[in-house]
Amino acid sequence: MPARRSQPTPPDAPPAPPRAVGLGAVLVLAVGLLFGQTLSYEFVRSDDVDLVAGNLPFLSELSNAPRVFTRSYFEIEGELSSLETYYRPLVVLSLMLDAQVGGGEPAVYHLTNVVLHAIVVVLLFGFMMRLGAGRWAAFVAALLFAVHPLNTSTVAWIAGRNDSLLAVFALVSLIGLDVTVRSRSSSWGPGLHVAAFVLALFTKETAVVLLPAYAILVWLWYERPTIYREVRWLPWSYAAAVVAWGTVRQLALAGGESGATAIATAVGNLPQLLAYVGKVVFPIDLHVMPSVDARALGLGVLGLGALAATFRRLPWRRSAAVLAWFILFLLPPLVVPDLPAYEHRVYVPLLGLALGLSQLPGLAGRPGYWAWPRLVCSALVVVFAMLTLGQLPVFRDPLTFWARATRGSSYAPIAHVNVGRILEELGEPGRAAAEYRAALAIDPLTPKANNNLGVTLMAQGRDATARRHFERELEVNPTNAEAHFNIGLFEKISGRPADGVRHWETALSHNPFFIPAYEELVEYYRGIGDDANADAYQTRLEARLDPN
Repeated sequence: MPARRSQPTPPDAPPAPPRAVGLGAVLVLAVGLLFGQTLSYEFVRSDDVDLVAGNLPFLSELSNAPRVFTRSYFEIEGELSSLETYYRPLVVLSLMLDAQVGGGEPAVYHLTNVVLHAIVVVLLFGFMMRLGAGRWAAFVAALLFAVHPLNTSTVAWIAGRNDSLLAVFALVSLIGLDVTVRSRSSSWGPGLHVAAFVLALFTKETAVVLLPAYAILVWLWYERPTIYREVRWLPWSYAAAVVAWGTVRQLALAGGESGATAIATAVGNLPQLLAYVGKVVFPIDLHVMPSVDARALGLGVLGLGALAATFRRLPWRRSAAVLAWFILFLLPPLVVPDLPAYEHRVYVPLLGLALGLSQLPGLAGRPGYWAWPRLVCSALVVVFAMLTLGQLPVFRDPLTFWARATRGSSYAPIAHVNVGRILEELGEPGRAAAEYRAALAIDPLTPKANNNLGVTLMAQGRDATARRHFERELEVNPTNAEAHFNIGLFEKISGRPADGVRHWETALSHNPFFIPAYEELVEYYRGIGDDANADAYQTRLEARLDPN
């Protein structure tokens, strides 16, 4: 009987030489120079205001830290949330820590985003060297990741930190796995690996695909599938972590889509994968609300060819491992319906491609050895940095952000509505009305467009026309509490406040947190001497204003 062949044990990773430490410092400097300008940027009013400014009373109290594990991602004190499908407590905790330093000022939140990106780049650099890449090959690949234009939204958009924070924990977990595979007797590698995995789960739901990613790396990259028999408690620790996370998540959220709906949505969103591939290789048509069109798919086909030509120089096992990582982390977002193909989703998948790039034979060698892969990558660093510099100003303020979103996207109607709201706040109702009309011209069913247009018309004294738009809004969205409230306000202004009562009550039935409706009802009932109803609504109002 032949002896069973033993699995090879990878050699211990060498310690980082002093020059590698210096290159890591250069990477940090590059990130700071490129993204430092974001410290002067404002909130762009795309989730960031809800997460920070709108939630500041909660974030300001550090004693609320344990409660981040019992809330949905978008939960705001005293407001109705319809987005109870995201569970990202560690992201909220990071915002809470920022709030202790900067309050509601955006600079400290932007600084944290830049720091997180720098940490990811340095961890990636170190991990690539642990896996055998030369320091210059790892440096070039990490620098290319650092300046890649697709990462702009993750760094410049405050809400994009969920991906960079996930990347931090994913890389730390991979380093722990690497230590475990190289030395199963390690006293700290497995613990670091599992602890970082748990932190990744509580950062973003996408972390669940780390489990198949670990298995693929152990099988294809390390060629050591027996590690899970050698360290028997690892699979059990994975299971315990997922069960604990899933239980806490279920308790915190109202639920999500059914399995059948999620699968159908994912199938419909599959073209996004091809669009993402195109943007990785040709990041020339970036957008804050990207849609998938024929141009994006065409670039995706070209991108597939470019990736195939690049990674054919690697052993097939390693090529398969890095491409599997890229695809795995793009799959979970596909189940989310009716959302753009956001570019920040490519941040973690891009780590895999950077890892594969660092292993290319032509990137190894002395600093002065300029093989064609190194020449191409060095040129790409310059080109990508310039493209990133051109994309960054889009995130400097809300008007610039949303004005850019109105061009070249099927989601332009929503963007026009947001531009209109900003212009209203700037005291320009005429320009705001033009934006709402632009939205309706593209799509007459655009949510909130008719309601907001009606508000601007009322401000201009065109009450009758305004009411027609409120009614059209309810035809499109019967549960829009604002539209019900505004019709009630129209009745009040027209001298028929009693007719407005049912509209205000309907508004509260759709949104129990709609404070102006309580105030109007209290005022109405006080005015007619009905103190019982006035007191009842006053009590409900005070409960909403001070839930404690």
